[in-house]
Amino acid sequence: MRASTREIWKIRHARAREHAPASVRQSLNRPGIFIPLPATLIGLLILAAITIGAGLVNWQVIPHEPGDDSAEAGFLRDMVTHHSQAVDMAMTIRDRTSDQNLFLLSTDIALTQSTDMGAMQGYLQIWDLPLTGEDKPMAWMGHPVDGLMPGMATPEQLAQLTALPVDGAEILFLQLMIRHHQGGVEMAEALLPRSDQPEVTLIAERTINSQNADIGTMNGMLIDRGQEPITDPLPVDHNAGH
Repeated sequence: MRASTREIWKIRHARAREHAPASVRQSLNRPGIFIPLPATLIGLLILAAITIGAGLVNWQVIPHEPGDDSAEAGFLRDMVTHHSQAVDMAMTIRDRTSDQNLFLLSTDIALTQSTDMGAMQGYLQIWDLPLTGEDKPMAWMGHPVDGLMPGMATPEQLAQLTALPVDGAEILFLQLMIRHHQGGVEMAEALLPRSDQPEVTLIAERTINSQNADIGTMNGMLIDRGQEPITDPLPVDHNAGH
């Protein structure tokens, strides 16, 4: 299992290097070289990723327009909120960690999920639907919630990512993000049988595949830090079991 996790990691970041400028690729190929991007730059990249994701949607032909109370609209709205917290957590640990692999992982999560957020908001705009709805989160799944959606961290847990010593914050981040990804996968899997909209089901399928891969990578990082991997399903109490 560890071997396949490392292979997934190598493939994902090899692709990122292919699209990097020549000067960056040359530096990354030097042994021991680690290039942390400043927070202001990564913030601009996130904003650009959201904008690009929304813009790409406008090039696609959408066969029908889901309504305001559709599963597609509910899924996209909820996932924007869900992804937004993941980006915040990833940026928090990215700015604190000195571990190269965790830095790269958190940067990848922030940029990938920001791009998805842009695409999801783009579809809602094309359908002439508001970015937020009146229904409770997860109502489209038949399981409306008054509080946090599956896997989302509590305000107290988010505060700990900043307050804990770096070693402890890294472990907490991995544990929280694994649960967060499990919740995202759960919601994406719930969308598939409820939608025949290919653009939205593609987002759901991509979420399932990429976040399951990330979970394997993060479990490897937990093991490297002497912690137990998280392999059990998301608890019914979504914020328990960390």
